[in-house]
Amino acid sequence: MYFKRLLIYSIFLIIYITTVVCLKKDEYYCEKSSPCVCISIQDNNIDLTGVSLTLGLATNVSLNYQPCPVDGTSSNAIQIVNATSNTIIPLAYYKDSKFLINDAVTLVYTNATDVFDVILSCNQSATKGNEYLTNFQNDTINHLTITLKTSQVCGLNLKDAIENSSSESWTLFFSFILVVGFVYFVCGSVMNACLFNKIGINMIPHHAFWTSLYNNVKEKLCGTSMMASAYESI
Repeated sequence: MYFKRLLIYSIFLIIYITTVVCLKKDEYYCEKSSPCVCISIQDNNIDLTGVSLTLGLATNVSLNYQPCPVDGTSSNAIQIVNATSNTIIPLAYYKDSKFLINDAVTLVYTNATDVFDVILSCNQSATKGNEYLTNFQNDTINHLTITLKTSQVCGLNLKDAIENSSSESWTLFFSFILVVGFVYFVCGSVMNACLFNKIGINMIPHHAFWTSLYNNVKEKLCGTSMMASAYESI
């Protein structure tokens, strides 16, 4: 009885530890609290409040980027301003933004037809108030990218970021359980056959325990054998 309890507790402990390891919060996890603030569980926050940047594209034509909305101003996060014709072309809106963490931190703006990526790139000298834009380009006709240089992303460990990858953690968890189960049954069976000369079902490690556990679960789910026989007779 003591051995059975010890084995059950050990199995649940292994499953618990595996779950914690596979599904843990990674070193840097971002939860968007506004269109321009990324909150990390380790307080490595990215706060673009107050940032308002301009990148010259041509004579009297510039791209304006303001990550955080300001009360009473336009809903455009990114827009092209033509000073000659006094026109504004909106490219991205605050309500369509999200943070994406992969190899870099990216603010992604989407609408019905276009995607605009603002890639946050490390520059130690681009401290608060000294950020700047660079490398504006059309990757495709519906995909624009620009790089925002800032010191706020310097030193962040993003290799294990879990944005949009929870399924990978579950895959890792179940893969680990399957590998452990395979090693347990195969190695245990080989040891029982070679060391203890067991054959048939007796080769399965702790087969008596597993049979007892199966019968207990079956009894809980299906009732006693008497109840099962009475059910079958109806």
